[in-house]
Amino acid sequence: MSDVRNPRVLVCDDDADIRTVVGLNLGLVGIDFGEASSGEEALNLLSDQEWHAIVLDLIMPGGDGMEVLKQLRDRSTKDLAIVVLSARNSPQAALRAFKLGAHAHVTKPFSPVALAHLLEELIAMTHSEREARRLGSVERASRLERMGMPTI
Repeated sequence: MSDVRNPRVLVCDDDADIRTVVGLNLGLVGIDFGEASSGEEALNLLSDQEWHAIVLDLIMPGGDGMEVLKQLRDRSTKDLAIVVLSARNSPQAALRAFKLGAHAHVTKPFSPVALAHLLEELIAMTHSEREARRLGSVERASRLERMGMPTI
């Protein structure tokens, strides 16, 4: 387990209501948050400040989530927990996100309370624990994709 004091999460979604609801629920569990409305803005904020996790919408203007994931993979972000949000329940999109470094895939609509607890869990994990979780998710998404089933 990682000992993170004063965790910070960047919430990146083009929908202001989602950013607000997620941020309010993060505050309820003691997690500070910042907001970005585009991939470009998220990448700038990630470069300028220390963050423990990012919630990243996969489909948005100004650099979609997959492009942001690619750029994060090329940076030194091993300590950053990554949760992607998607309106599509697609095993292909989930698999691609996991292969690009996402630790969790959440389909919209979602429970903001459950998302806040997921982020607490991911932030508390060590890098190795998060990687083990991500690799297990890659395997599950690959199986579902082969079976033609949506992710859960």
